[in-house]
Amino acid sequence: MTPSLPHRGGLLSSARLALLLAGLAVPWQAMGAGAGDALQPRLDFSEASLRWPDRIRDTLTPPRWLPEGDRFVYWSRVEPYRDTWVLVDAKRRTQQPLLDSESLRSQLTALFSKPMTLPAVMPFTLTADAKGIVFTVQGRAFSLGLTDKRLVALEPTHPAALSLVPGNSLSPDGGTVAVQRDTGFAVVDAKGAIRLERTSTEDSPWRLPEGTWSPQGRFLAVWRDDMQGMHRLPLVDYSTPLEKVTWVPYSKTGTPLMRSELHFVSVEAGQVTPAPGDTSERYDWFSGWRPDGSEALVLQLSRDGKRLDLVAVDPLTGKRRRVLREERKETFVAALEFSVGGWSQQVKPLPDNQHFLWMSERDGWRHVYLYDYSGKLVRQLTQGAFPVHAVVGITPKSDALFVTASAEPGAPYDRSVYRARIAGGPLKRLTPEPGLHRAVLSPSTSFFVDGHSTREQPRVWDVVSTEGRPSFRYAKSDTSALAELHYTPPEGITVKAADGVTPLYGALYKPRDFDPKKRYPVLDVIYAGPFTTVVPWSYVGPYESIIAHSLAQLGFITVVLDARGTPGRGKAFQDVNYGRVGQTEIPDHVAALKQAAASRPYMDLERVGIHGHSWGGYFALRGMLTAPTFFKAGYAGAPGALTEEALINEPNMGLLSENPEGYAAGSNEALADKLQGALKLMHGTSDVNASLSTTMRMVQALVRANKHFDLLIMPGEGHGPEGRYYRDDVRRFFLRELGEPR
Repeated sequence: MTPSLPHRGGLLSSARLALLLAGLAVPWQAMGAGAGDALQPRLDFSEASLRWPDRIRDTLTPPRWLPEGDRFVYWSRVEPYRDTWVLVDAKRRTQQPLLDSESLRSQLTALFSKPMTLPAVMPFTLTADAKGIVFTVQGRAFSLGLTDKRLVALEPTHPAALSLVPGNSLSPDGGTVAVQRDTGFAVVDAKGAIRLERTSTEDSPWRLPEGTWSPQGRFLAVWRDDMQGMHRLPLVDYSTPLEKVTWVPYSKTGTPLMRSELHFVSVEAGQVTPAPGDTSERYDWFSGWRPDGSEALVLQLSRDGKRLDLVAVDPLTGKRRRVLREERKETFVAALEFSVGGWSQQVKPLPDNQHFLWMSERDGWRHVYLYDYSGKLVRQLTQGAFPVHAVVGITPKSDALFVTASAEPGAPYDRSVYRARIAGGPLKRLTPEPGLHRAVLSPSTSFFVDGHSTREQPRVWDVVSTEGRPSFRYAKSDTSALAELHYTPPEGITVKAADGVTPLYGALYKPRDFDPKKRYPVLDVIYAGPFTTVVPWSYVGPYESIIAHSLAQLGFITVVLDARGTPGRGKAFQDVNYGRVGQTEIPDHVAALKQAAASRPYMDLERVGIHGHSWGGYFALRGMLTAPTFFKAGYAGAPGALTEEALINEPNMGLLSENPEGYAAGSNEALADKLQGALKLMHGTSDVNASLSTTMRMVQALVRANKHFDLLIMPGEGHGPEGRYYRDDVRRFFLRELGEPR
């Protein structure tokens, strides 16, 4: 169940991301229409409704601030500057296109010798002198001057061109690039010459981390991973009569982890210096450098997630020293949400080179603490019964910081931007509008770009002053194409958990032709993993919320819920299911659905289904087995188990050797004889996130218990099967098992 890509709302494999981003090429009425299939138009509309975010034109490419002048460049997808780059001056409150879209398209057409269509997302970066931008189109790199508006094709070996390739990293002076090459890496200069290169095997590859270059470009930090002792998953290719087996390294609960050793490359000297650590099993992240480049910073998380160390490493000698240790003996310090992106917010060096900011939940809420590099705590900078999610930036004088936090009473999941003083004191809110705010701070910290939305309001883009000047809106998303789908945002619901005390939040979706006089079957679209949330608080929410909207269009009332044990509500809220995953979540979901239906007579609780994928597949099974009289039908896609990926399970459950009772209590196989309703399972044979063996063991347990069920095996498919077959199978299953509105 390991994600290959992080997503704000949950686990997102590359296949799931593709489902979300793929465009609607044709109207839904024409999508895959099958002759003689009366269900097909409904299935097609549900599929189109799944893809409703694709119809929104929005400015999704991250803006780039110029190093001076409080100006930034962004790629516009909306009028009046559609499909081109725009230069915004925050002080003057003005914006102008670098060149009009027709000129950009015609220049590219001439360079490619064929008509060009511009993509929706155009990643780009600034040139080394910040006088232009660099971008790629169909694999070719170009530069565009900010002043002369001249479009120039770059050689494939140009450092700026290479830097746009994911995994590569440009040196601070822009003259050299570190290039990731399969299992090795190379350092390439401006002439395309290789300055240094290392190759290896698949069992011990080299890996370039984020922030690999030291601030002055003297050193390069590189990981050397050792996978030789890891468990292997067998992936069988069934496409020919002679089967082929590929073995993929995978750390299951209790099996050896990948080991990583940090190395430092001195490009000038051509030397590679190892920085060996101890032999304990752990997870490592490269967290950057001190501003003067004297030490690299590494985060080390113990296998059970109970201990997090910050280690400083001398790049000249490879010598390590522990700066500080964050430890929880009764629960975890960090888990999967830390691994898929949270680590990047854990430590932030201050410009003074003497101090850094550290994130901790030691008082029950995630807050910011100020330390010096000897490991001495100076003071706690933020405090209160709310979480700080990220440090957005620090002023050049190191006298203030900017954070995103959920600090407003009555809005526990909103994320606003605040200013805090290094000297301490209350937060100052800089974004008064509700909803989720995403901030990109200018180098001067006088302004920030603020993209924000709510469940009901599509995203808008503002330039906000951190010094009290009026803000101005430079773009807003275009949702006009949603009219054809009759899209309506979901209804927010607030209920009590199974304990009868804790408030929980969810979202309820209705069909476009909803009739309150009818009785609708109900679907619980569940994820429930202890490391993500699924309820939407922005206009486009997590993937589960999009699935819920899609299924509702078939004639269901669908619900998504964030039960106890999920993040974002403080340590106590998340720790409810620590060591007890699988024991508290379904009771919360059942309680929530009953409360929602009590005031909504159109919800038919005699016909309730449950559906989830990945971790949600585990919980769909869990619902069918632990609440067998409540859930009448369940579809579990690619379900995992507590004995699968170590990083997913062990920090939330403890080690198997230390908590065998908890693992046993969370086993779905042990409850196979409890099944009463209609159950279907799906799994791809090439899944390297949740291995096929989880479903095979569940099938074996159901057969031994003499329980009947349906099974869909998809040969060659990974964690998120391509195409519509699986999604349509889910739709057909619930229409068959739960029926129509009455």
